[in-house]
Amino acid sequence: MAPQRKSPPGRAGGALSRTTQHLDFSTVAAAARYKWPKIWRAHGLAELPPPDRHVPCLNLTCAGRNRFRLIGAEIERGGWICGQGGNPTGGDGFDLLVHAGIARSKGEALRLVAAYLGIEAKPDPQATRRAREAARQREVAKLEEALVHELAILQQVVGARVAGRELARRHRALPPEWQPMPEGHWDRERAAAQRVAAMLLKLYPRDTRAAA
Repeated sequence: MAPQRKSPPGRAGGALSRTTQHLDFSTVAAAARYKWPKIWRAHGLAELPPPDRHVPCLNLTCAGRNRFRLIGAEIERGGWICGQGGNPTGGDGFDLLVHAGIARSKGEALRLVAAYLGIEAKPDPQATRRAREAARQREVAKLEEALVHELAILQQVVGARVAGRELARRHRALPPEWQPMPEGHWDRERAAAQRVAAMLLKLYPRDTRAAA
């Protein structure tokens, strides 16, 4: 008869930060020694065979009829094997939770078992350091973007003042016939156009242009 499964008590990991919290396989495995039948039942594997008895696989999609068995000599670590197939086809108690479809990965199985046993994740110094470094880099990137924006504004404002002073200096250095510099923007453009025209007349006298 196919094993009856209870609803799992919930996938662990929601309350645990996967970036700064750490669960150690060896610690959880040591706490789970000889407790695997209770752990499996708590996660939906209601009917478990006696050790070393060949039975239908606990993975309902495996289709094996007598290829599955719990290894009696490895019962403390939850040893098992399935000769029909699947992924994985054998291993410890964590692997069986994956094989039976209770957990999607061995890491998730670790979190499920740890939650059942009341083992809390410990801060992972390396992960914490990486998270802090990533946050610092994001902050630096924002500051650099803001700095470039402010510098562009400063360059535009100061550059306009410098260009205005340079323009005024050049006009002060011109011969008297090119002065004074008009105040209005449109008047400046018109005066500049007139002066360009006058300069072109000096560079290209009428006779020279007519000969060309």
